[in-house]
Amino acid sequence: MHFSIPDLQQFRDDNGLTYTGFNIHIDGFYHCTARFKQMLSLHEQLQSQYSYFKLPQFPPKKFFLTSSQLEERRILLEKYIQLIGQNPVLANSGILMTFLLTAQQESHNVKVHVVDIEISLMNGYRIPLSVSSTDTSSTVLDIACNYVNLPKDLTKYFSLFLFNWSCAKDGQPSFKKLEDFESPYISQKYVRPEDKIVLRKSYWDPCYDMDLVQDRVSIDLLYLQIIEDIDLGWITADSETKVMLSSLESKKQKREYIELARSLRHYGRIPAGEGLTEAVNIGDMGGALINVRVSLACKELSLTSVTHPSHEQRYKVTRMRCWRITTLHSLDHSHNGSLLEEPTKNFELSFEYLISKDNLIWVTLKTENAIFISVCLQSIVDELMRQKNGEGPISPRCKRASLTYLRRDGSSQLITPSSSSDTLSSINGDSCTSGSSREIFSVQKLTEKFASVAFKTGKDCVENNAFEAIGDEEL
Repeated sequence: MHFSIPDLQQFRDDNGLTYTGFNIHIDGFYHCTARFKQMLSLHEQLQSQYSYFKLPQFPPKKFFLTSSQLEERRILLEKYIQLIGQNPVLANSGILMTFLLTAQQESHNVKVHVVDIEISLMNGYRIPLSVSSTDTSSTVLDIACNYVNLPKDLTKYFSLFLFNWSCAKDGQPSFKKLEDFESPYISQKYVRPEDKIVLRKSYWDPCYDMDLVQDRVSIDLLYLQIIEDIDLGWITADSETKVMLSSLESKKQKREYIELARSLRHYGRIPAGEGLTEAVNIGDMGGALINVRVSLACKELSLTSVTHPSHEQRYKVTRMRCWRITTLHSLDHSHNGSLLEEPTKNFELSFEYLISKDNLIWVTLKTENAIFISVCLQSIVDELMRQKNGEGPISPRCKRASLTYLRRDGSSQLITPSSSSDTLSSINGDSCTSGSSREIFSVQKLTEKFASVAFKTGKDCVENNAFEAIGDEEL
């Protein structure tokens, strides 16, 4: 998980006292707002549960903070939660999962009640479901798969995503996988209301397609997704192949259609927008900075020149020793020299790449979609490591753990695994209710030149465990 805390908010409670909430983003999207003492409570419970671990240092307590001290606290909290997210044991702990789900519910002031939602298939067919407003992604996934009669042992090949068709048609990052620490209802309604919740396959390696074509329902889901990916231009085909695909589609020859589509060059490709990079073997540009289209597929990242589409450079994920995201914040000024309200942000994704035996170079890609690409890379690596260990796709379900959840108002409630879908029972309305304790009256903007989410040294990079599997035969 990629955590960040890009800004903070000031709240006023029922007694007229103000307090600060820190906006936590996960994988580039807003997830929840938490107070310092709430994150401290989480830290203490993680420390108690994992006493054999040395947890990252938590920022010190201070009272009556100035604006600059609040900014310093934001940076330290961001670094702390990033280090938690980089530790596989802590990042997947039941305590953290329960905290994130409960904090999301409190942040949006959502009561526990039955809601109607729609899950879309890739052909636009909509599945109407009645679920709890705080049901996790895995729970809603199980309900949706049961609705379409997908065998339970095949559910692990699919996930729910927030999907934006407009971005998909423009070649931009168009989806976000719904994780088990969030409620699909809350994430869609309050964070990305323009998106649809869709059911898609959740693996990268096309070899798993063979497990799906044996079942009537799963082959339909795979077939519909491939048709849509071709229509969106994610999978490219020449005119002759398109005629053959059209003929197979008209005859409802799904297995043959899938087999032909799987032979295409960009099968399984996910577009990730555009970026700038130095031309390394992308045409004969002599090391110039060029504009490229970025995409990811099974075991590789591809950069294609925008002006010369035939020039493409592919990077094997197994040759990336590590990667890092750098976020630079620069302040814009108006023509008269005064500071504008919003800072501009530039993102860079850099990875250390093995171009030949014992020869590593850094490749840097400047793109606003750096976090999305990083999340995809981590997903590919996770799948490669499961394959290395003889494992296949896994269910997205995360285990729950008991947590004493400290609310913003200072009260607490014990959340147990059996009650995690009925978390903050005292919350009595959805967001936009009139409770003064949740009234936002200001948002503090970033002013630092360089955000703490930037990793500068190799040891702070995201290490690629799959890199260890490289042998001389791959070089």
